[in-house]
Amino acid sequence: MKFRQADEAFDWVLKADGVAAQIDRLKQWAKTNQTAVPLVRWGVGAEKQTWGLPDGEPESIKKQTDIPEGMGDTSIQMEWRRIKAFVDPNGNMQKIVDWKREMNWCQILEGMHHKEAVVLTAVKDGKLLDLYPTLEALLPGLGITEYNKPIPVKKKRATKKKKVTASE
Repeated sequence: MKFRQADEAFDWVLKADGVAAQIDRLKQWAKTNQTAVPLVRWGVGAEKQTWGLPDGEPESIKKQTDIPEGMGDTSIQMEWRRIKAFVDPNGNMQKIVDWKREMNWCQILEGMHHKEAVVLTAVKDGKLLDLYPTLEALLPGLGITEYNKPIPVKKKRATKKKKVTASE
């Protein structure tokens, strides 16, 4: 299967019934897309990368959220060479000043569909499992044992309000 956007591919992978079928779909996607394996490995923290960028999306980013699926100007696959430059320790991206590096990152994100930009941001921060929690079940089958385990969200318990009596 070929997908223009990584978020569409992840959705397709995780819609399969059962972990084995999901792993098969992920491998099918990886055969046709060079970005699939690094996105998963970087996104779950199996391979630690130094991006030289702050966590989260830049505040100055101008997202267009009204663009239909598959209609972004660019995609992760199309920008892969530029994205890899951020993690290459000997690359030119490491030699430029921080504000210019962040400006280049914003240009990449602004050209993508807003959903794919969210996926790329999660990959950069190693928080892909926060975005796709069911992906965690696939990791042992892919040979990934060391990864960023998501922090479980604690449910707030309802507290009983103490009644105040007139004598208090």
